[in-house]
Amino acid sequence: MLLIPYQTRFTPKSLPLVTLALILVNAVVYFIFQSGDRQAYARAADYYFSSQLAQIELPRFATYLERRNDRGALQVLRMIRAGARPEESVGLVMALENDREFMRDLREGAVVPSSDPAYATWRDQRGQFDALVGRVFTERFALEPDAGGAAWGALRLLTYQFLHGNAVHWLGNMIILLLAGPFAEAALGRFRFLVAFLASGVFAGALHMLVSDQALIGASGSISGAMAMVAVLYGTRRVPVFYWLFVYFNTARIPALLLLPAWLLIEAIQWAASPKSPVSYSAHIGGFIAGAVLAWLLRPSDEKKVDRILDEQFAEERLGNRKSTLLQEAQAAAARLDTRKAARAYSELLQEDPTNVQHATAYFNMALLGRNRETLLDATLRVLWIRARGARSELRPVYLQMSQPHVLAALPVDEQLRLARRLVATREDAAALRVLDGLLASDTLKNLYGRQIADCLLGLFTTYSRHGLRQPADDVKRRLSTHFPSPATLGGIAPTREPPMTIRGATGVPRTRGALSGPPSDMELDLDTQLRTRWGPE
Repeated sequence: MLLIPYQTRFTPKSLPLVTLALILVNAVVYFIFQSGDRQAYARAADYYFSSQLAQIELPRFATYLERRNDRGALQVLRMIRAGARPEESVGLVMALENDREFMRDLREGAVVPSSDPAYATWRDQRGQFDALVGRVFTERFALEPDAGGAAWGALRLLTYQFLHGNAVHWLGNMIILLLAGPFAEAALGRFRFLVAFLASGVFAGALHMLVSDQALIGASGSISGAMAMVAVLYGTRRVPVFYWLFVYFNTARIPALLLLPAWLLIEAIQWAASPKSPVSYSAHIGGFIAGAVLAWLLRPSDEKKVDRILDEQFAEERLGNRKSTLLQEAQAAAARLDTRKAARAYSELLQEDPTNVQHATAYFNMALLGRNRETLLDATLRVLWIRARGARSELRPVYLQMSQPHVLAALPVDEQLRLARRLVATREDAAALRVLDGLLASDTLKNLYGRQIADCLLGLFTTYSRHGLRQPADDVKRRLSTHFPSPATLGGIAPTREPPMTIRGATGVPRTRGALSGPPSDMELDLDTQLRTRWGPE
């Protein structure tokens, strides 16, 4: 059974750098430094079988296994009697080396006594074999009961935490570390988390050595400590957990403090059920105990820190729930033809997701039905200022609706011109001309916004000419010639680059700073050059 807390939302400030660094170090150690271990073990096994060691030790080992009479011993015994195949030689030698009781008797002279005629040969060849095994990276840094020297043994309490037996062992530990580590790191801080993580591994290794004579490698004890830190630091607050029970797995939120007794109980049950398992349940339990104590001692003085972490963790979920509620309210109100309430709900949805074309379209439709001038203006502006990729083609029908007289009457002139440019860009030429003709009817507006109006007309003229539509092109050219007889006389107000104050900050459009270079219109045309090119004699 698995029960793992996890954190999924990070910001640059809360990025779990220590957790990621620990995973990186573990990866480097396993995939680079431990990568040659198999070949080193194979060389040692080759020497073992090519020398007289196999003839001297294996018969004695077989006699020892017969006395043990357990399942694992019988399997090795059958391999000895059948004769190990080349691919089994390393496994057989390692089975002998990993049997602590037999190896203790062997080194104490109980298996090959000094009176044995083969003793001298065995001693020399055993020394050479031990030297070959000693070159294996894992053997040099694993936590072993008989590691030479107190200082070297103490160092191994750290180094064993970064070693793993195989890729599955490494991957399983790293996944759990990636899930649980960031939660503890965010609450403790990076340096304190690193100290607590390594110290948990040291305590886990020490407890293992008290109850077992087996060598120990792996980050499981340290990771157990990180998981216990989450339980203590977050206390009664509910945290997200991933759980896996037999074939069923899911996620849930439970009070963090309940995780610690649950983990200890799970480990105790598994230890009791499999006392001879290669999994060091004692190291796991030691890690849990150490992590819990260290988390309590190193807990942050700011008691609100963990609340802020959880607020950040669940912010996206809360936003999703709020958007779902607002959408349901908007759709229900629209179904009742309560346009005022529906428009308000869609407006709030756009505050959270300003580039959502579907919500913007629905908001405009509700505002159009409601006929409230302020709401209609707000909805129209939000649609016009959506600049998401591909949005214009989706909004083409909405742009057409905006060309209605009562919608134009609610729009400032700047936004009418913006609508005209959108209509030109989406090939709604007739609607664009209606908007532009309305502006050309006023000499004041023509003088104030002449360059923008001419820019839109030039866009239509260019499109018609490119597609060989002579009559529409002539109509547009006639408008340009009538209202703007000379390019030198064009001037007026340039298009605004920032959304109106009423929707600024809720449009997804970044604010500009200082003067902007480049042409003033959305169509980005050099009007003087285009006019000289297009208006020449035919």
